[in-house]
Amino acid sequence: MRLVLIGLTHQTAPVEVRERHAIKSASCPGLAEKLVRQPEIDEAAIVSTCNRTELFAVSGEGGASDATAERLFAFLRHEVGDGTLTSVRVFEARDAEAVRHLFRVGASLDSMVLGEAQILGQLKQAYRLSVEARACGPVLNRLFQSAFRCAKRVRTETGLGAAPLSVGRIGVQLAGEIFESLPGKAILLLGAGEMAESAAHALREAGADDVVVVNRSAEPARRLAERLAGRAAPLEELERELEAVDVMLASLAVDAPVLGRDGLAGRMRRRQGRPLLIVDLGIPRNVDPAAGRLHDVYLYDLDDLERIAERGREQRAGAIPAAERIVREEVDRFERWREERVVAPAIEELVRYAESLAHSEAARAASRLPEASPEAKAALERLAEGVVAKLLHRPLERVRAEAAAGSGPYYADAVRALFGLGEDGE
Repeated sequence: MRLVLIGLTHQTAPVEVRERHAIKSASCPGLAEKLVRQPEIDEAAIVSTCNRTELFAVSGEGGASDATAERLFAFLRHEVGDGTLTSVRVFEARDAEAVRHLFRVGASLDSMVLGEAQILGQLKQAYRLSVEARACGPVLNRLFQSAFRCAKRVRTETGLGAAPLSVGRIGVQLAGEIFESLPGKAILLLGAGEMAESAAHALREAGADDVVVVNRSAEPARRLAERLAGRAAPLEELERELEAVDVMLASLAVDAPVLGRDGLAGRMRRRQGRPLLIVDLGIPRNVDPAAGRLHDVYLYDLDDLERIAERGREQRAGAIPAAERIVREEVDRFERWREERVVAPAIEELVRYAESLAHSEAARAASRLPEASPEAKAALERLAEGVVAKLLHRPLERVRAEAAAGSGPYYADAVRALFGLGEDGE
């Protein structure tokens, strides 16, 4: 069994590449189902957020990790992307390194914002969608559950996630730094999803008191605006609303920008020189990058926010060594389980074979004692079972230890050969 990971992140690919390979949640089950129909891929899961698109695959016992990696890259390039992706932008990890990567992602050690709170929920959604597609088997099930446990340990034992952080909060922080304070500034939230919710919390804490929420669906916009003591507006009114605001935080789920350079240029002329700060939190981006070249428009995207987030990373750096230690412990635990899976079938076969011999011999002995009471016969059964358990204990412990050291296949074959398992109908 091999575990292979192929992906793009904010560390390997700029936003213009990531947005071409972003996957909507609704598409993940279908794509995961396609992946498990690929030769040699038994299990699959897809993690897609604003900062990463990653494909996880488990190949069967006869699967070659090189072939699996090639299939994943081709899938990412053609099924997800537009065929322009090059290997320069892609990272690859296998087996223990793939496990370590996922655990670090869940613990927010690989995030743009160190200690952010959203990534764990996104991983749980990725796992749920893989299960929904029936693409998640025993290995990925154990892998994701272990990642969740690792993340919980990091948050509770290191304090890394003690204060809530998110990309949305970093966007609000940027606006507060540029305008010095947000009370009295008109804010437009484009979108009403999870990212907008996070930004809304930060806006409340910053004292923002003039907020409009623009969204496709009216009801989510109304609810979010109500919590901010603001108002809601339909997406069709976006350009008109931009005439009056100072800041726009954009996080709408889109396939292409909803705000272009030309449309914004006309609205900027009506603003009579008042600057407009736009923080584009979307993947794909909500605003055409060319709009940032307009006079008095200050456009920031996720790559720009990464540089701002680096300052917060320095403040939390003290928790990193302890968090990395927890990740190492959990990776070791998972790898022991993965190696032991190789010998588990052979161990189960041996135990069944030995127990069947014990029961057979106990029954034969009891047949020679016709006067024996039911209690005595039961004692014979327990005696036989106890001898088997004691006899097998030490060799099975050795087999498991050798499996954890990487020699599992050799010892599994040795067990079967020594006891003739699988022969003559055994």
